[in-house]
Amino acid sequence: MRRLLAVLLFLTVLFGKLDAQVNPISQFLFDDYQETLILYKDGRQFAAPVNFDLLEGHFLFIDAKDKQPKQFANPEMIALLRVGSRCFLLGEGEAVEVLQAEPLFQVAYSGNLRQAPKSISYGGSTQTAAVDTYLGYSGGGGGTLGSKQQSRHKMVVGINKNYKCEIGSKTRRFYDQKTFLKAFPKERRMQVEEYISQHEIDFGNVQQVYELYMYIQSLGKN
Repeated sequence: MRRLLAVLLFLTVLFGKLDAQVNPISQFLFDDYQETLILYKDGRQFAAPVNFDLLEGHFLFIDAKDKQPKQFANPEMIALLRVGSRCFLLGEGEAVEVLQAEPLFQVAYSGNLRQAPKSISYGGSTQTAAVDTYLGYSGGGGGTLGSKQQSRHKMVVGINKNYKCEIGSKTRRFYDQKTFLKAFPKERRMQVEEYISQHEIDFGNVQQVYELYMYIQSLGKN
């Protein structure tokens, strides 16, 4: 009897952990649509509420005419999105925030996706339910509008943060402590690692990573 109870307790804890690992979060980068200035490469610009869809990997804006969320028809023509004091570029399936232009420091946000259970993959009111998506843009230029019904088979369980910066004369990419330390020669790694340990740097915290980068820059040539 005790063995049976122990097995049942183990299974309860195990499945509880598995459920926690696949709990979906919001599919959007921002809590709500943010007032944004959209700057085009040809000089055009307009303002609209904007958010980044982590599930689909693209920006959406609220069309002033019908108040519907729509996707930019020609994202390659967009130079920059100014979301308040923050600046974003449109990456391939990513929202790329430019924290500093020179020396370069960027962070690319993308959805950490998992296969959604069938119970929330189709319909319902969850973030991964089937919804209408739109193609188009406002502000002139003859963009076409359309819509299509998409069945969502995945859900967002986290936000990936991949960094890109200049260290010395090279452009480096990293996402955690291990990949960051690889950017330095062995004789410098101990010093950098000591700073990371002392300041308890969390590589999921963009501000902390940026402060780490600025510390590295203050050391001079790397």
